[in-house]
Amino acid sequence: MEGLIEKIILAGLGVLSVTKENTEKIVEELVKKGTIAKEEQPDLVRELLKKGNTIRKEIEDIIEKSITDILDKMNIPTKSDINTIMERIEKIDKKIGKGK
Repeated sequence: MEGLIEKIILAGLGVLSVTKENTEKIVEELVKKGTIAKEEQPDLVRELLKKGNTIRKEIEDIIEKSITDILDKMNIPTKSDINTIMERIEKIDKKIGKGK
């Protein structure tokens, strides 16, 4: 499990570090090498950035689920759990006259 989480985080960091500037540089190199036509450059940059954003979102979702699963297994409350408890305490305080 630990190895999987590490791989997910490292993959996420790689995707998250992809910027428009880096993407443009890479595509420019492809144009210089003749791998792609100059006219294709803007569309390719847009497509790569779009795919990068999609992958970034998927990785963020996987990491969030993994962390939630780990916290559940360790029986550690999440922020949402604590917020729910705080709301219940506030309701009880109001019922017994201690509400602010």
